[in-house]
Amino acid sequence: MRGKESILCDFSGFFGSGQGLRLFDGFADIRFFMKDVRGVYMHASRAMHLAHGFGDPSGVVGLKDHEFIPAHLADQYTRDDRDVLAGREIWGRIEMVMRHPGFADWYVTSKIPLRDRAGRIVGLAGVSRDLEEAAKSASPFLQLSPVLNHIRERFASTLEVEVLARCAGMSLRSFQRHFKKAFQISPAAYVRQFRIGKACQMLIETNKTITAIALDTGFSDHSHLVREFSQSMQTTPGAYRKRYRGG
Repeated sequence: MRGKESILCDFSGFFGSGQGLRLFDGFADIRFFMKDVRGVYMHASRAMHLAHGFGDPSGVVGLKDHEFIPAHLADQYTRDDRDVLAGREIWGRIEMVMRHPGFADWYVTSKIPLRDRAGRIVGLAGVSRDLEEAAKSASPFLQLSPVLNHIRERFASTLEVEVLARCAGMSLRSFQRHFKKAFQISPAAYVRQFRIGKACQMLIETNKTITAIALDTGFSDHSHLVREFSQSMQTTPGAYRKRYRGG
């Protein structure tokens, strides 16, 4: 198995040098990371180390996601990693990421495979950025920032796409087109994904019944949550809670 230095050497043309990776340490709201084909971190920017409570600037290097990230989040990351290591690129994945120890928030993540000079995949590189910060500063996210804030604050309420379009100051058709271009999913799918993410969090962190969680996260009833959750997470809310509770 090739080591960290070998992988960095392969991509010196892209990064300039191994030292060039330190440039990412200057951006507190951006997390850059590299993993090898086993999922072991070969590099991570300073913001990522701090988010997971490591004072050592190389704290996560040599670790895998499941060794320092809650299992319900690590499982999703490793599923995506398998796709990337098979040659797929992931752009604009909206997912829960640890903002600091004990607290997860929404980030936008992109990942690409890393290849050596012979074209063989030897690892992956990824960037995660706080969703709200991305929305404030980057087109086409900028105009959609009020929409994301509206969803975050009112996700448990009825959220009509027409209302979201008005938040963005767009016609319904224009809003749907812009949103899909920015996030690769429809507004309705984003709301559903946000609600399921909140349901995941509540299943692990609270003792509330599944019915109560359904109502607290904007689903009409127990059956509605179970149906949507099972389709998205490939497991039921009850099984999810049993698997990750206390993990």
